Amino acid sequence: MQKYPQGRMSHHFREMKVGDYMSVKGPKGRFKYQVGQVRAFGMIAGGSGITPMFQVTRAILENPKDKTKVYLIYANVTSEDILLKEELDSLARNYPDRFQIYYVLNQPPESWNGGGVGFVPKDMINNHCPAPAHDIQVMRCGPPPMAAHLDDLGYTKELQFQF
Repeated sequence: MQKYPQGRMSHHFREMKVGDYMSVKGPKGRFKYQVGQVRAFGMIAGGSGITPMFQVTRAILENPKDKTKVYLIYANVTSEDILLKEELDSLARNYPDRFQIYYVLNQPPESWNGGGVGFVPKDMINNHCPAPAHDIQVMRCGPPPMAAHLDDLGYTKELQFQF
């Protein structure tokens, strides 16, 4: 398992010994999706934050009556950290007109040409998510700085949802 020096959970995992228990709860926030709820979703996920995004994306795309578009920015430290990559790539191939994914790596391999590098700055959100509008929503599950970027780009609190 990858452990990150600044990761919130990595610290706890480093301190655990075989046989220790940890109580967890979640997910944070309740989200109920209805077909036609919005024209498009912007999604920003970091690491394991992909799990709720993947569930919502799959529910949208696999419903033949749903025309909602999904734009996902998925950030990780290394390419080995990308969870559900085969499944996400398959969705992108099968629904090219409704699903776009943009991978971001903080420590990319030398041959990385799969997306962005570093963290998720405002201009990346601006370029890979739908613009603020009454019929879009942006969901995020990842580091707190993402929230400030959304505010700065004009996504009101009503247009945002945090898992």
